[in-house]
Amino acid sequence: MLKKMLVFSLAFGGFASFNSIKAFELPEKVPFGEVSANVTLATSYIWRGEVQNGNNPAIAGGFDYSIGIIDDYVSAYAGIWGSPAGNTDGNLELDYYGGLSGAVPFLEDYLSYDGGILHYDYPGLGDHYDQSQDFTEYYGSIGLALPFYDISLGYYYGASPTGYGGNYGYDYQNISASVPIPGTPFTAFGGMGFTGTDTAGKENYSDYNAGIEFSMFGLDHSVYYSGTTGYGGSGVDVDMTAGGDHIVYTVGASF
Repeated sequence: MLKKMLVFSLAFGGFASFNSIKAFELPEKVPFGEVSANVTLATSYIWRGEVQNGNNPAIAGGFDYSIGIIDDYVSAYAGIWGSPAGNTDGNLELDYYGGLSGAVPFLEDYLSYDGGILHYDYPGLGDHYDQSQDFTEYYGSIGLALPFYDISLGYYYGASPTGYGGNYGYDYQNISASVPIPGTPFTAFGGMGFTGTDTAGKENYSDYNAGIEFSMFGLDHSVYYSGTTGYGGSGVDVDMTAGGDHIVYTVGASF
């Protein structure tokens, strides 16, 4: 009996060893750089004060790849972001972007920068129009971390020679701030932007937002107010489904 058990033990051990040799694990990380993903559910998709999906709930997500070139000072990145109801015509939106970001030497604890190219793609939307509605924006931004109260400030500048559907070129400027609320898990944030164009008959308007963000149950949450001034070119927000006043709730996660 002992002999049989020994033979079985040797045979099983050989089988286990064979399988352990054949087994392999899929890589958890890319060989160079880092990959991340994100997903967000929002009660409405608002872009620079404009409702893009008829004030309906929207889901969106994306993937990003980044790689350091000079430690802390220069990193290259590229990514894709998409939403199935990403514009006012109710079609899929895919955004492709890439650029350089990092900290400013000797001021790395306080100043950061980001700059690149962002392309807005609307697959299938061209079937309903004589020309493509896609457009490209060139952008740059600066971030400032104040040495007290963990306050952060930001300035963004973007410009497109054609705009959505080739309708008109524009530039966009935005200033923003975020401030942790002492003794609470909340961070207050807000910003104001201005869309400008020299094209006759096209509006110059301002957008603004303010809200709070927090983490709970492993997810990122935010509740904010969005509004516009001068939307529609008449000084009055004539289309409340696009510009106007809105309250938005978002929940999302990053991986």
